[in-house]
Amino acid sequence: MLPALLAFQAAAPVAVPAPPETVAEFLLQAEALAEMGNDAAAVSPEADAIRTAIQQAALAYRASLAEAAQRGAPPASCPPSPGQAQLTLGDITGYFRAFPQVNRPMPLATAFALVMTLRFPCAKTPE
Repeated sequence: MLPALLAFQAAAPVAVPAPPETVAEFLLQAEALAEMGNDAAAVSPEADAIRTAIQQAALAYRASLAEAAQRGAPPASCPPSPGQAQLTLGDITGYFRAFPQVNRPMPLATAFALVMTLRFPCAKTPE
């Protein structure tokens, strides 16, 4: 009986959540994490999915800043160097919760770019 049980457990698929693609999906997954509690949430596949989605949005945002710089266009924002922004999951969740319901279908990458623009505006140059 034990070998059959172990074989069944080994064959059981593990449900890995899809990374959120919109603000609404992000907020649903973040709420589910909050309900788990800090210890369980920190090591959960759900947390990994959210972290991956935010990292991808951050990379896309940095790439858009680099592309704008190459074109000679002014940057949309002036964030600190990569790894120095100090944005926590709680910070990002708070910004996304502030989005009106009508804007929550917004793609996560677009919403992240908007948050970065609001959080790290460029200093105005004197005219």
